[in-house]
Amino acid sequence: MMWKEKLKNHKSLVESFLSLSVLNGLVILIPLVAMPYVLRVVGPAHYGLYGFIYILVQYVLVFNNYGFDYSVTKEVAQHRQDTAYLNRVYNAVLGCRLLLFAGVSVVFFALSPLILPTATHRLMFLGGLTLVLGNTFTAVWLFQGMEKMRYLTIVNVLGKSVFLLLVFVMIRKPEHYVFLPLLDGLGYVVCGLASLVIARVQFGMRLRLPSWADMKAQFASGAAIFGSTLGMTLYRKSNIFILRFFVGDAALGLYTAAEKIVMGLQGIVSPVSQALFPYLGHDFVGKPHRENLQKLKKISAYMAGLLFLAMAAVFFLAEPLVRILCGQEFMEATRLLRIMSPVMFFGGMNYLLGIVGLVNLDKSGKFFRNVLLAGVTSVVWTLCTASFLGVEAGSWAMTLSETVLFFACLFGLYRLR
Repeated sequence: MMWKEKLKNHKSLVESFLSLSVLNGLVILIPLVAMPYVLRVVGPAHYGLYGFIYILVQYVLVFNNYGFDYSVTKEVAQHRQDTAYLNRVYNAVLGCRLLLFAGVSVVFFALSPLILPTATHRLMFLGGLTLVLGNTFTAVWLFQGMEKMRYLTIVNVLGKSVFLLLVFVMIRKPEHYVFLPLLDGLGYVVCGLASLVIARVQFGMRLRLPSWADMKAQFASGAAIFGSTLGMTLYRKSNIFILRFFVGDAALGLYTAAEKIVMGLQGIVSPVSQALFPYLGHDFVGKPHRENLQKLKKISAYMAGLLFLAMAAVFFLAEPLVRILCGQEFMEATRLLRIMSPVMFFGGMNYLLGIVGLVNLDKSGKFFRNVLLAGVTSVVWTLCTASFLGVEAGSWAMTLSETVLFFACLFGLYRLR
């Protein structure tokens, strides 16, 4: 009876966790089905080129998100009963994202002759921008803030299923790698369209022309988080961009494959932290820091054990993971995967201590400075060591930066006591 009562009291948290578990399971499963097929068809060199284009699209995506997935999630969680207020926020965020999408796309196309040497690469980048367009209308922050993660599961399953179907239909020869960014993007477009429908039907969100004052308020609210996500991009996305100037496309393909395995496997344990973000954002309101920190400390102890087991599993199972997911041609990625295995622990704890902890405790600026430190550490390390370590420099940079961020967040929370 006691457990039933606890589950009843935390119904929204349990629903969020289960929905995110299903979502992340499918998000992991679908790429695990597609990845071996794609790698075997296009090969390491072409996959390395795709990885480079994908990272450029991720840069645009960072500007398009502008930290809204965190800053607005918290705002929605605190005003979830006020539909009129949420409707203003909804339209303001869509307006901000459309403005950012247009502006950043123009800037990147102006710079493309410098970073994309061929017409094929520029065409791939254009196809990849459909990913950013679809993301513009995908209201992750609305579903998270309302703690209705099942809708996030629905839209993502639709998008990933479309991507999987298109991969098997369109990718038949090595030269078909040029279609990969577009196929990624079409999946996101489906997510965006589904999000618009669900926001209207389930939450009563009506599309309106937003006021500049509302958009300006959202830009101001998300500024610190945007700085943090930009810093995250420095150490999570810049390695491929930097390494391309030091290694060949085939070696870059090995690194890209190992990185995607780590990022995908992180999704197994991330539902806990993702569900806790809006839940604690609502729960922390009006309570003293000491009480909130004590609750975060208890949760962190359980998460640390789970993440340590995940890290150990990746390290010891690296060889069969690479063989099954990537094929014999990619076996050299095994060492890279082992080097990056601590990211499973430190990356998960950084989300919990940084996003769930510092951001919900209104210390976004402190988290931004911590992330910036980690980002600079990663970039400097990669630039200084890539000439003699090759792609291993990127793997060590990712592990080093996550470790730096972990201790910086830990110190920041300790000082709040």
